[in-house]
Amino acid sequence: MSYRIAEAARRSGFSPATLRYYEEIGVLPPAPRSEAGYRLFAERDLERLAFVARARDLGCSLAEIAGLAAVWEGDRCGPVKERLRELVAAKVAGAERRIAETRVLADQLAAALAALDAPPVEGPCHDSCGCGPVAATATAGPAVACTLEPDQIAERVAAWRRLAGSALRREAIPGGARLELHPDALAEAASLLAGEHRCCTFFSFALTVDHRGACLEVTAPPEGRTVVAALVGAG
Repeated sequence: MSYRIAEAARRSGFSPATLRYYEEIGVLPPAPRSEAGYRLFAERDLERLAFVARARDLGCSLAEIAGLAAVWEGDRCGPVKERLRELVAAKVAGAERRIAETRVLADQLAAALAALDAPPVEGPCHDSCGCGPVAATATAGPAVACTLEPDQIAERVAAWRRLAGSALRREAIPGGARLELHPDALAEAASLLAGEHRCCTFFSFALTVDHRGACLEVTAPPEGRTVVAALVGAG
């Protein structure tokens, strides 16, 4: 059975313009034409469009969908499932990275807001008034704030996530998390600690290496613990 484009659009949930575009870019194979020149779509095309809709709902790009559709055409579930899993896993990692970045930003904003709630100082602004890049008070200790630029924060978060992902074991401890590291990760860990010491002084780190292996403890004050969880997980 075949369908003209309006009926195929109704059944698939895509607009006729989208179906034409999908044909142009290779998501759909060229549709045969009737004697009157109308595109004709078969049940197979509707099945393909249902798969395309699934991939689209999972956040796949048009280029990724075109590649998936080509694999789907082989009528073997295994390769399709393997490729789709790779794409979805990458999107999960990307979503988790964006969540971590958002959590870091939210904590920075909360710290800035808390500092700005304090009474203004006499005279012009200075480092302790809350208007500067790092808000701090005399009694609260280091502020939960970061001096990195937004693009640098994203890179730093990604580096922490890589380190945490390579950990042999991760567990929650009071105020943060402990990571058991592979010896090959020590250089990366030391580099991250040096960077954090310069931009995020509210963190506390303990890196130990002995006969049991390598261990990194990351802790923060209560208002900074969501940052620890965002970077390395809570356990």
